[in-house]
Amino acid sequence: MTILITGATGQVGGTAARILAASGKSVRALVRDTSATHDLNSVQIVGGSFEDSASLKLAMQGVDTLFLAGRDSPDTVALLGNVLQQAEKSSVCHVVKLSAIGARPGSSVELMRDHYAVDQMLKVSPFGWTLLQPHLYMQNLLRFADSVQHEGKISAPMADRRFPLVDTRDVGAAAAAVLRNPSAHARRTYQLTGPKAYSYDDVVNALSAVIQRHILYEAVSPESFEKKLSESGVPGWRAFDLAHIASAYEASDCRVSPDFEALVGHGPTSIEAFFEDHISVFAK
Repeated sequence: MTILITGATGQVGGTAARILAASGKSVRALVRDTSATHDLNSVQIVGGSFEDSASLKLAMQGVDTLFLAGRDSPDTVALLGNVLQQAEKSSVCHVVKLSAIGARPGSSVELMRDHYAVDQMLKVSPFGWTLLQPHLYMQNLLRFADSVQHEGKISAPMADRRFPLVDTRDVGAAAAAVLRNPSAHARRTYQLTGPKAYSYDDVVNALSAVIQRHILYEAVSPESFEKKLSESGVPGWRAFDLAHIASAYEASDCRVSPDFEALVGHGPTSIEAFFEDHISVFAK
């Protein structure tokens, strides 16, 4: 069995590829930038892109299981649809897709609408399928490293709500668990969260304890956050989604899920452990 990983130079796909290859699985990765694959030992690398049907065809030769993940883009639905079309012409039998908690057609955030559209495309396809739906990534907090170091604060449009943030390394481990035996997870959707729901006050308190420095959480409006991102050069579609992401989650989306532990056999990473692992990023 050969497993094709897309998004293998990303956090989730890379983790899944490394775990599977280390366990002796036959793993192939389709990557846009082959120079960024130095840590993908024992993984067969195929250069290409979702726009390039020839490279998709080459990457899928002899593949029966596909891990489908892509970068956020205004063209996400069309690009992932192109991958699925090519997969139908190949030997692929099962697709494990990286989706998201909050994926729904009426979401205020394009990312969630796009995830829903591709999820539905997959559900009516001839493939066996499995959806992995993580919550917000803990790794998103790394974007605030500079303001933590120089201003002692995290400014974010998350109000006082609580979110069960999840480590991307855990999401990759869950993906690897499913990809090892995909038929056992056919037509299943797994929600992947951290061990508890955190407010951003909880986040800065945990960070303060780890780096032994008081860090403040400054709640800002989505509009002001979006404006700051746009002024820094972030594309408009991306700035909007980042600024309004909290609105994509209903109360039921923010419950802690048992799915990660059921798949992997141990509990997910806590926010404290995440900060311990990344202390050098936040500490002066």
